[in-house]
Amino acid sequence: MKVREPQLAGSWYPDSSSAVKKTIASWSDYVSLTLRPQGRTVAAVVPHAGWVFSGKLAARVLARAAESHKGDPPTLVVVLGGHLGPGDPLVVYEEEAWDTPLGPLRLDPAQNALLANFNQFVWSGSTNDNTIEVLLPLVKFYFPEALLWPLRVPPAAAAGLLGETLYAILRDRSEPALVVASTDLTHYGQAYGFAPAGPGQPGEEFRLQNDRAFIEAVLALDPGRALAAGQKKKAACSAGAAAAAVQLASLFKAKAIEVDSYASSDIMPGPQSVGYAGLEFVRVF
Repeated sequence: MKVREPQLAGSWYPDSSSAVKKTIASWSDYVSLTLRPQGRTVAAVVPHAGWVFSGKLAARVLARAAESHKGDPPTLVVVLGGHLGPGDPLVVYEEEAWDTPLGPLRLDPAQNALLANFNQFVWSGSTNDNTIEVLLPLVKFYFPEALLWPLRVPPAAAAGLLGETLYAILRDRSEPALVVASTDLTHYGQAYGFAPAGPGQPGEEFRLQNDRAFIEAVLALDPGRALAAGQKKKAACSAGAAAAAVQLASLFKAKAIEVDSYASSDIMPGPQSVGYAGLEFVRVF
């Protein structure tokens, strides 16, 4: 079996099963803070920074999704990453499994054939891209038996078309599935080459307002607005992934919920700040 090996274990997240489980356990108070609404989570938007910064928020959203599927867990988890430009193709993977410290997640390579109308690039080499990998131990923890379908999505019109395609696939699927879109928000500070309001409190207020523009677009289930906020305002680093999930959620007539949002500077104060948001899309039956 051809297996994609992890590239970021031991740096962005723990590299052993015991350490992964211990870290997730350490977040238990935060993860269980809020009660779930009635309904089933069909999609979510989560951050993809190193676990020390945003792992607990991604875990909280996935834990809520798992609870919503209790008794009938997803047999497929679609993880949408990014870090692509508007002109890039959709990135797909050729392996049969993607390894994690908790064991491998099996891929369903037959899924890629469903995207025949999309411009695709099959990624066969190693990559240090974090937008999918940092989430996989959490996917394995909360959905241990699910198949994985990993895709990286450009911030372009193809994102909305992908959302429509995924909706058509998952709507008619006999077993439950979950779409997890991965993006961080505004990268503010000189280190990122983006500090239009200068340093200090004015910069932090700008970052907060910029993040809010993207979050509100997602909550409004407006994929075009989310893409524009991500690209024109630099309010998201992987806006295509989120836009695809928003398009799918709107077609499912799901309710958008903000679970939490904060920034790296809340964890580690300093001149640079990256925003994070956890959002979920729930079908209320």
